[in-house]
Amino acid sequence: MDLGAIERVWRRNWMAAIGALSSGERVATLPAPGTRGLRVLFMRAQGIGDLILATGVLRAIAESRDALALDVLTTSAAAPVLDGNPHVRHVHLLQRTSRRYLELARTVRRARYDVIVDGKITRGASFVRSPLLAMIARASYRVGVGGGNHALVFNVCVPRFDRTSTHMVEGSALLAIPFGARTAAASPRPELFLSGEERRWAENAWRRAASERGTHGRRWLVNLSVGKAPRRWPTDRWIALLRHLRAQRPHDTIAVIGVASEWSDVQRAAHEGAACPVPAPRLRDAFALVGTSERVLTSDTSITHAASAFRIPIVVMLERGLDQWAPWNTPCEIAYWTGSTVSALSVDDAVGALDRFLLAHPEPSADTHHPALSLASSASYPLSR
Repeated sequence: MDLGAIERVWRRNWMAAIGALSSGERVATLPAPGTRGLRVLFMRAQGIGDLILATGVLRAIAESRDALALDVLTTSAAAPVLDGNPHVRHVHLLQRTSRRYLELARTVRRARYDVIVDGKITRGASFVRSPLLAMIARASYRVGVGGGNHALVFNVCVPRFDRTSTHMVEGSALLAIPFGARTAAASPRPELFLSGEERRWAENAWRRAASERGTHGRRWLVNLSVGKAPRRWPTDRWIALLRHLRAQRPHDTIAVIGVASEWSDVQRAAHEGAACPVPAPRLRDAFALVGTSERVLTSDTSITHAASAFRIPIVVMLERGLDQWAPWNTPCEIAYWTGSTVSALSVDDAVGALDRFLLAHPEPSADTHHPALSLASSASYPLSR
């Protein structure tokens, strides 16, 4: 008995049943701009970094026509990414319990969305949650990547994402094309928006860090924490890398951050690496520090994509072969590692990447105006700069 074949048949029949029970034509085209308003729900219920990378396509969809209302469905962990985003009307939170899921389904049904966009472009042929929500919502247009069984569920398909040759940002941008957003989708830079209060908090944190160390040069934000253990570089190696950075940039302000559960490691790394530990208890605090920094050093995590959103030059530790997750269109140097965990990356290899970055981005002259200070005086705070 070929269990794999049985499973494939089951998946196909399941997807076909969902598609048959969904509203709209089997193959559809969105109404032309100007013909009618659209209520759109964009679903991206994955990680924080995934949602940051999708913010460019959210902008492209929202700007594709005047009469369009854009809502987003995501997780509670990722939702702060959209704080202050002018392109998003409302954020629905996906709670992973049966009762909350039923409440969400009823809310989505009552919203009477015209279009459901499945923003997860990396999924395989087996998926249930997003098609079920699209079916329950009774949306006439269901947008998603093609290939496999996807055409059984989506009636507006875009080219399938090729992770071997295409960055995640550019793959997500394809989802805007059915809306007539070809021009906007051609420049799908991620974006984050800081409030004036968030920016002032970060500026004060940087001033305290500079005062504590008596430094006055570039602002370096060093992030130790990651979402998954295999990408967490050992603290002792971070200390060695921080010491090297301090030796090369004795006058720069180096702030070290991490999640609350790793605060003792943050303090130790900062103390032994001649840097300053900076508490950033909320995700928005970390974003504010990224947006007011001038250099970022991190392992592969959402901070990488926040740096892309703010166009902050970055050094990142990344598994070889996963360049679709690299900083997008941002000055960077990558310290690649190969194997099951980032522990395969030696201090020497990380130092080599940092030195290449320092060579490509030399220290400014003594009379160079501090860019972060000039930004602080700006009257506008949308920081997709």
